[in-house]
Amino acid sequence: MQQRSTIANFKPEDRNTDFHADDLAKKLILLFIFEKMEIPLTEQSLSETIVINPSWLSYIDFREVLYQLNESRFVHRTRNGSDLLYHLTPQGRGALSHFYTKIPASIREEITDYAKENRGRLKRSQEYIYDYYKNSDGTYMILLRIKEQSTENLLEIRLKTGSRQNATRAAAKWKEKAPLVYEAILNTLIDND
Repeated sequence: MQQRSTIANFKPEDRNTDFHADDLAKKLILLFIFEKMEIPLTEQSLSETIVINPSWLSYIDFREVLYQLNESRFVHRTRNGSDLLYHLTPQGRGALSHFYTKIPASIREEITDYAKENRGRLKRSQEYIYDYYKNSDGTYMILLRIKEQSTENLLEIRLKTGSRQNATRAAAKWKEKAPLVYEAILNTLIDND
C-alpha cells in the first residue's frame, strides 16, 4: 500500500508517484495566500480570492487542495459561529519556507499585491456579518453582527423592517457602517451626562 504524499515528505525522486510537481505548486500557492493574508480566512473569502484570480488555481483545484492541506495539518479549520475559519499552521508555514521557490515569482508577486490591497476588506467581510429573512407577518428581520476573530459576537443587533428593500439596503450599508454604529452605541451608553 502506497503512503499518501504530502509537502513535508516530498522529495524530487518521488515524482514518479501520484504526487506531481503541479500538485506541490498548487498546495504552495494556497499556503502562500494564507501567509500573505496574515489572518484566518473563511472558505467564502478563499473562494472569492480564487475566483477573482483564476490564474493561481482553478476553483476545483482549490477545493481539493484545501481539503488535502487540512487533512495533512498544514492548515487548521476552526468554527467561528456558523463560519469555518482556516488558519496556517506551523507545519504549513515550515513547508512553505522550504518550497516557496516552486511558486513562480510572478504569481508570488501577484498574491503579495492582492493581499496588501484586499486584506482589510476580507477581514471586514468576515467580521461585519449581516443576514435578513422574511417573518410570517410579511415584515423582515435584519440580523447585524460584529464578530471578533474569536467565536464571540462583539455586537449583535436585530431590527425589524417593513420591506425587503429596506432589509437589503441596511445589509448593504452594514459592511461600511458597522464600526461607526458600534462606536455610536458605545459612546451613547457610556456617556457621562
